[in-house]
Amino acid sequence: MGYENIGAIIMAAGLGKRMKSKLIKILHPICGQPMVSYVIDALDELGIKKRVIVLGHQREQVAEFLSNRNVEIAIQERPLGTGDAVKSAERFFDRREDNGEQTFLSAIYDNVLVLSGDTPLISPDTIERLIKNHRSSGVKATILTVDLQNPTGYGRIVKDSAGYILRIVEERDATLEEKGIKTVNTGTYCFNAAALFSALKMVSSSNAQEEYYLTDVFEIINSQGGKIASVSADSSIEVMGINSRKELAVAESYMRRQILDDLMESGVTIVSPETVFIDRDVRIGQDTVIYPFTSILGQSVIGEDCVIGPYACIMDAFVRNGARVIFSSINNCSVEDKSQVCGGCGL
Repeated sequence: MGYENIGAIIMAAGLGKRMKSKLIKILHPICGQPMVSYVIDALDELGIKKRVIVLGHQREQVAEFLSNRNVEIAIQERPLGTGDAVKSAERFFDRREDNGEQTFLSAIYDNVLVLSGDTPLISPDTIERLIKNHRSSGVKATILTVDLQNPTGYGRIVKDSAGYILRIVEERDATLEEKGIKTVNTGTYCFNAAALFSALKMVSSSNAQEEYYLTDVFEIINSQGGKIASVSADSSIEVMGINSRKELAVAESYMRRQILDDLMESGVTIVSPETVFIDRDVRIGQDTVIYPFTSILGQSVIGEDCVIGPYACIMDAFVRNGARVIFSSINNCSVEDKSQVCGGCGL
């Protein structure tokens, strides 16, 4: 599976003030990994190799984390809105010929995904469905939408009689009729590259915030005769943006359950899943049993036929086949085959 002619822009410049943290939002961990890494992993799984991440706050710290993730870095010097953020990545998708004329790399990257670095639960399947629908429909842009029972606070999707999108109306600007629309914008898009960057040149900052809004490009594309389609996400949690500690906890709980389900499907017994915490990069072999109140964290590797817990905490450790770790805490060490660590030991 590969999308060599698809590029991706990940918006990650915002600090995330509602997190009330000194750490930039996208580096807050979910099951042991910074949330932005999940977005990059989804692109990895699809074979999308052209990835540009837009940074602003704490750019040096984020760039250090991304140093081995094969992403290019664009800098948004000032927080002038989502449109300005995407525009700052434009130079990674254009080139100048010998005659000095600028041409977009449509022959190589004819379409561009725009995603947010704070939507870690979005799946490769959903991104792929967005791309496929965009390509097959021949439109200039496709918006990933979701239907919500309570859409308060979200931008509503206004469509024409044929189902094409006319505009996105923000809550504060919506009429009473428009506020009744349940279909909302998720902030994930697939664009024709030339249409996107051409429309961005026409976006104005003449608004209350004096910012350039990416969503303004849709009316511009429409005014130029371009069509805009939509694809609906399967669930609202998948496209949830993480803006607060409460939402971070919701995402962590959802991701943790997925990790546990995958392990149980692979042949690991987890006696009480609601009391077990396992990080994303942990590996556990078949026929291992995990008892309640156990945490297995970091890069830990657990072999086959092990017994872990109850009340075990394992961090960055290697537990070999047949070993038992019970009522103990081990960190950055190796437990040999059929060994036993128990009775309140700490290693």
